[in-house]
Formats: sequence, C-alpha cells, structure tokens
Amino acid sequence: MKFRIIAIVIIVALSGRLFGQPDTEDDKLSSFTIDSDILSESISVTTYNAISTDKVSNIVYITDGQKMIDNGALDTIRTLTQDGKIPKAKYVFVSTIDVRTKEDKRNTYFFCNTDYIRFFEEELVPLIEGSPRLNSKYRSLIGISFGGLNASYFSGRTNLFQNYALLSPITYPCNDALTAIAFSENKNLNILISTGKNDAENYVTPLTNLYQSKGYTVKNVTTNGAHDFENWNHQLEDVLNFLIQKK
Repeated sequence: MKFRIIAIVIIVALSGRLFGQPDTEDDKLSSFTIDSDILSESISVTTYNAISTDKVSNIVYITDGQKMIDNGALDTIRTLTQDGKIPKAKYVFVSTIDVRTKEDKRNTYFFCNTDYIRFFEEELVPLIEGSPRLNSKYRSLIGISFGGLNASYFSGRTNLFQNYALLSPITYPCNDALTAIAFSENKNLNILISTGKNDAENYVTPLTNLYQSKGYTVKNVTTNGAHDFENWNHQLEDVLNFLIQKK
C-alpha cells in the first residue's frame, strides 16, 4: 500500500530526528505527509522533539495542528521548554487541512468519526512511535473547540490516550461523544477541561459531571480569555504540566 511505502521511507529518513538526539532547534523539527488509506486523505504532520534521548518518553498529540503552529502554539511550547517551565516531551501536530485539496476537514474528522480514531490507532501512532508503542500513561491528546469534542469522543472510544486536554470544548454537534464516555470501559483517565468567558461554559459542567461519575481525575480551568488561540496558548503551561506524566 502507498501508506506503507511512505511510512518506511519516513522512518528510515527521519527516525534520528523523531527520536534521536537533536542538536539544534531545527534538528528537533520534522514535517511529513501521510497518505491515509483509512481517511483517503493526505495528512500533514509536524513533530517537535524536545528530548535529547533515544528513550521513548511522553508524547503529546495536538489536533488542529497546523492552525496551532500558525497561531503560536509551537513557539510557546519551545519557550516554555527552554525556560524550564514545562517538562520536556515530544509533540505531534496533526493538521486537518488536506495537503492536496487544501480543504479543511476538521468537521469531518472531529464529529464523532470512528475512521479518525482508526487513523490514529492504525496509521499515525504506529508510525510516530514504532513498535512496541508507548504506554498510554505517557501519551496525551489536546483538542481545541470542536477538537475538544473530538478528544472527548476519543476518551470514550479508544484506549490510546490516558491524558486529555479539552480546551473550550464545543460538544453540541455530536451527542454520541457523551454516550461513548458514559459506556466506556477506560480506567484512570486524566482530563483537563477549560473555558474562557462567553466561551464554552455550557459544555463544561455536563462533561465534568460525566467524567467524575467514571472516577476519572478532572481539572477545570476558567480563564478571562475568549474562544481564540491567544487564550489557548496562554493555557499551555498549565495544560502541559497537567498532562505530562513524571516517570
């Protein structure tokens, strides 16, 4: 399959930069495209490896990845890491914009799409992490707005991640996410849910109550910010200190 060919090339060409010993800031960055058989789309991925070791450690996956990069998230993470304000980790920014058509597929991916879960489980995570894959305790997922809906759906439907950050989650397009959480067999999840002012306040309490009913660790964050990247970037220090597990 075309994906498998690309995956092998990427692993051979970039393995030293994905999980090797980066010497400079440029060496810590890698970008590539996955031609997904599952989604029938070309997915752009950018990785930032802040750990100078071959040992697989904490990995944080971020949806809306290209938008997050374009709006300062990567720069914020770099600065926080260099200043010692967050633990070192590896970051995977997953774009929602099809490389070939330039169409933004976020609504297709984020509205309770089981194929998007399969893309993570069968294509993305195995490519990024290789085999054997990382223990889910050290794997995190961040979603903003409808990406928070996507993260909530993942939390109920897959055991890939144990740590989640739902930043300004808007859940109304898909009630299946709440059902998935209610009937999930996942244990010991760590969930951060945030909202700004005039933002996602209406969705925080139902999500919080549902997660707490499952016995999960839940942290609520309320900011003075709006439903925008400035607000989400300002939260990253608290978010990443919550998500990244100490070994």
